[in-house]
Amino acid sequence: MRARIFAAVVAQGMLGLLLAGATTGTAHAATTTYYVSPFGNDSNSGLSPDQAWKSIGKVNGFTFPQGSAVSFQGQEWFSGCLLFDADNVPASSASTPFKVTSYGTGQATIQSNCTGNYSAAVTADNVSGFQLNNMKLVNGGTTAAGVLLQNQKSSTATKGLVVADSDISGFATPSGSSSTFGGQIMVLGYAVNGNTGPLDDVQIRNNKLHGSSVTSTAGPGIYGWGSGINITNVRVEGNTVYNLGMAAQSTGAALTANGWNGAVIQRNVVHDIGANVTSCGGASGIMTYTSNDVTIRRNEVYNVQPVPDYTAGCDWDGIDLDGGTTNSVVEYNYTHHNAGSGLLAYTSTVGSRVWGPNTFRYNISENDDWANAQGGLFNVVPNAPKNALSVYGNTFFTNKDQSTNKKTGTSACFLFGYTTGTWASGSQIKDNICHMANKGGFGKTGQLYYNPYTQTGMTLSNNLYYGTSTAGWRWGGTTYGDFAAWKAAGLESGAVWGDPLFTSPGAGGTCSWSPTSGTGPQPCPGAYTLKSGSPALGAGTAVSGNGGVDYYGTSIPSVPNIGADAG
Repeated sequence: MRARIFAAVVAQGMLGLLLAGATTGTAHAATTTYYVSPFGNDSNSGLSPDQAWKSIGKVNGFTFPQGSAVSFQGQEWFSGCLLFDADNVPASSASTPFKVTSYGTGQATIQSNCTGNYSAAVTADNVSGFQLNNMKLVNGGTTAAGVLLQNQKSSTATKGLVVADSDISGFATPSGSSSTFGGQIMVLGYAVNGNTGPLDDVQIRNNKLHGSSVTSTAGPGIYGWGSGINITNVRVEGNTVYNLGMAAQSTGAALTANGWNGAVIQRNVVHDIGANVTSCGGASGIMTYTSNDVTIRRNEVYNVQPVPDYTAGCDWDGIDLDGGTTNSVVEYNYTHHNAGSGLLAYTSTVGSRVWGPNTFRYNISENDDWANAQGGLFNVVPNAPKNALSVYGNTFFTNKDQSTNKKTGTSACFLFGYTTGTWASGSQIKDNICHMANKGGFGKTGQLYYNPYTQTGMTLSNNLYYGTSTAGWRWGGTTYGDFAAWKAAGLESGAVWGDPLFTSPGAGGTCSWSPTSGTGPQPCPGAYTLKSGSPALGAGTAVSGNGGVDYYGTSIPSVPNIGADAG
C-alpha cells in the first residue's frame, strides 16, 4: 500500500543550496556586514548601506572573511540564486557564523531564476554556522528548492545550520523531471554528488513554508535524505506549513525527517497538504523515515487531504512514524479532518533498520480518515511490529458520515494489517478512548478494531469504547458484535463501555494560536476534556515511563483517567 522509498539522487556538478537563519550563539569575532541594495553598485565596498553592492552575482563571487554577514535591503526584490560554499565562505564555523539577513524595514525578497533538477534559491554547502534569518524566497518558476543545506565536500559534519523567521514559497520538483528533489527546504546528508557528508545541529524555526493556494503544486516544506542517519541534532519548531498541494505522484510529507538522529519537531501548524495527490505513499503532515530518537510533540495537523474531493490514492495521514523509525515518540499532538488516519505506524524494516520501539501517547484525533483513505483513525501496517509499539492515553473521535464516500467501507478506530503476526514483547494498547459515530453504508458506525489477519501479542487494557450501532470488534475470523461479547472473549482486561462525556465532542475545530509564541496548541481543543460522571474518570491503568503529564499539561496520577485528559 505504502512503501516509502526515498531514492538518493546522484548528479555531477550539483550546486547545493542552504538558506540559514536566526543566530543561535554569540560570535567570537567581530562581524563584518556587507550590504546589498538594488540601488547599489557592484564597484562599491559593500561595507555600509550607502556603499551597498547591487547584485547577487557580486555576492556569489566574493570571498567572505570569518564571521561575515550579507544583508539585503528590506522590502526590495533581488533576482538570482545565492550559492555559499567553502570557496567563498572558507572560514565560517558554528561559533563564528556566516549570516544572510535583511536590513532596514521588512524582509528582502529573493526571486530565484536558476533552473535544473537540483537548483535552489539559496545553497549552503559545507558552510558551518550558516544562518538565514528574516528573508523571503519565492520561486521564479523554474527552481526546485528554496533552501538547500548539504555537505558535498567533507566527511566531517557541517554544524550549526539555521533557517529562521523567513517566508519560503512555491518551490517544487520541476515539471517533467524524474527527480524527487524539490521543496521549500531540502536537508541532505546524501548530497547529490554522492558524498555522504553529515550535518549536525540543524535548526528550522519560526518560518512560513507554503504555496500560493490549497491546490498549488508547491512541494514539501522540509524534505531530503540522509545517508543512514547522518543528520543529527535537528530542531523544527514554530513553523507554519500550508498550501502544499504537491504533485499527483508524491511521497513524503509537509515535514519529513529522513535520516535524522536526535530530533524534536514541535509546535508547528501543518495544514492543507497533498491536495493534488492521487497515488499511495503520500502525502503526510509530519513523517519520519529511517530516523532515530525523534520526538514529535504539540503540533496541530489538519486538512491533509485531496481537493476538491477524493478520487484515487491513499494515505493523507496526519503523523506517520514510517519505515525504519526507531526509539521515537509522538505525543500531545492534535490531528483533525485529515483524509487518512490521524496517526500511522508504518512498521516496515528498511535495509537493516527494524522499526521500533516507538510510542504514541496523549494525542487527540477528531474526524480523521474522513475519506477512509487509510481505513482507521490509528493504523498499524503493513506488519506486526518486531520491536515494541506502545499506544496509550489517546483520544479518538469521529462523527463523519461516511455512507456516501467514494471509497467503500467505514473507518475503524484501530486498523491492523495486512498480515498475521505477533507483536514484539512489551507492546501495549492501553487507556485510549474510541468514540465512533461515523455512520457507514449499512447504517453502522465504524469498528473498534479491524484486525482480520489476527495480529496478536500486544497487551490490551483499560480502553474505553463507545458508539451507537457500532460494527463491533473484528479480531481474526470473528466479529464481536457487542461489548458483552468482546469482554467474554477475554482479549482485553479492564475494558470500559460508555459515553465518555466529552465537554463538546466534534467541536474541537481549528485552534487559534501562534506557533512562534512557544506555547500551544494546548489548551485547545477543550472539547475533549471529561465532564463529571464520565466512565473514563479514574478507570485507566498505570503505564511506566508515561511522560508525567497528559495532553493538557496536568500531572498524571497513579490511577489515570482514560484518554488524553488523563489527569
